[in-house]
Amino acid sequence: MAKDNETGAKPDLSARLAHALPRLTPEQIAQVSPKLKRVTFAAGEVIIRQDDQPERFYIMVRGEAEVSHKTASGSLRVVDIRRPGESFGEIGILKNRPRTATVTASSAGPVEVLALERDDFVDLIQTSRATETQVTQDLIQRMIRLASFQD
Repeated sequence: MAKDNETGAKPDLSARLAHALPRLTPEQIAQVSPKLKRVTFAAGEVIIRQDDQPERFYIMVRGEAEVSHKTASGSLRVVDIRRPGESFGEIGILKNRPRTATVTASSAGPVEVLALERDDFVDLIQTSRATETQVTQDLIQRMIRLASFQD
């Protein structure tokens, strides 16, 4: 079961946010950092599930997570691995649609993420044109990758 850790700004939260979304200004980082929540997932635990409604945007802090996609025929394929500093969860939020993949903490150990609630992520994107462009480019790349795994 996911374990929420303390909420609030700490120097490493700001640094991780700046690494994951490098086009944010220092002011934007300072504004959103207190809204980040550390969450820990046990090995093998599902972080987000394909077809669920998107509630949060995530930044990997520790561990690895497998991104898998269930195709129309029902086969499940691992399509990517998320590592510290990488993010996920933006597709469903920005496209206003259910999750396009399942992300699971790897069997190698626990995964720690920073989570940002949907509305806070949308607000952040709307206040930073450069970040919106960056996230949109990442979104397009991920959508292309997912499409290549369709039956």
